[in-house]
Amino acid sequence: MPLVLGDRLPLSTREATVRRLLDGGYLTPHGPATEPPDSPHYEPDGYWRGPIWAPSTLLLVDGLRRSGRPALADDIADRFLATCGGAGMAENFDALTGAGLRDRSMTWTASVYFSLVSERAGHASHAEGRLRARAS
Repeated sequence: MPLVLGDRLPLSTREATVRRLLDGGYLTPHGPATEPPDSPHYEPDGYWRGPIWAPSTLLLVDGLRRSGRPALADDIADRFLATCGGAGMAENFDALTGAGLRDRSMTWTASVYFSLVSERAGHASHAEGRLRARAS
């Protein structure tokens, strides 16, 4: 979670933290797990010891963007959006299967989902505007 500080972190710390995210087993096909699935402390429904959560995913995506890692931020956002698309707006999600856990209709999950969708739509419209400007 230090990445929430974005470009306020020293570059070496940002890069080390991104490496840990990527190489430490946190990033699953469904998004960032709160505990790596290969950890002895991991539990599929272990609340903060494994599942994927909307609030921490949003903080991570935002921090990665502000850290100069927009492609990785987009990748994590896309994984989370796909998980929600398949499992609904659950409180949290199994990091390995993407199944919804706990409460099946959480406001914060829906809010994060719509924030990420809106952000992606904004990126698309900015990119389209740049392409139109170049073509002119």
